[in-house]
Amino acid sequence: MPRAANARYWLAVAVGVVLGSACRPAPREGPPTGVEAAAAPLSAADQAAIRAVDTMFVAAAGAGDAARLAAMYVADASLMPPNAPTVHGRDGIQKFWGAFVDAYRVNLTLTSEEVEGRGDLAYSRGHYAIDLTPKAHGLAPAHDEGKFLVIFRRQPDGTWRLAVDMSSSDLPVPK
Repeated sequence: MPRAANARYWLAVAVGVVLGSACRPAPREGPPTGVEAAAAPLSAADQAAIRAVDTMFVAAAGAGDAARLAAMYVADASLMPPNAPTVHGRDGIQKFWGAFVDAYRVNLTLTSEEVEGRGDLAYSRGHYAIDLTPKAHGLAPAHDEGKFLVIFRRQPDGTWRLAVDMSSSDLPVPK
């Protein structure tokens, strides 16, 4: 290659590199969207909103309000209680909690020790303590304590609802 052609070649390469790097889009500002949103960590406000669900859940259980408890779940949620089969769907979950709060007055404490997630999915891990006072004769009072893991799904309106709710006792199975 003649010397002048070689110089033009390298000049064209250099110009291409400079223009190529100059034409790269600037970093995006503002909240993430699309794939970026799916990878975005939870904000402090999201974590607080998820922890607030604990407070609402405790209040609804204490009030014996199965409809309000069920409303905190997504329509296709799964409830995985200890020593019982999985309950599927909001209607089934309302029936489960309805039988529970019809039989007992509930004093529940939830302590979320970790709330993490990304995008529209989050989880809460923690401990619970529950005291049950029978509403009718023939049932014994009960106490349980254990751990829970809940998966939350953000709804289109920005609220967080339970998608999977699982708990297990720390106490030995009664004999």
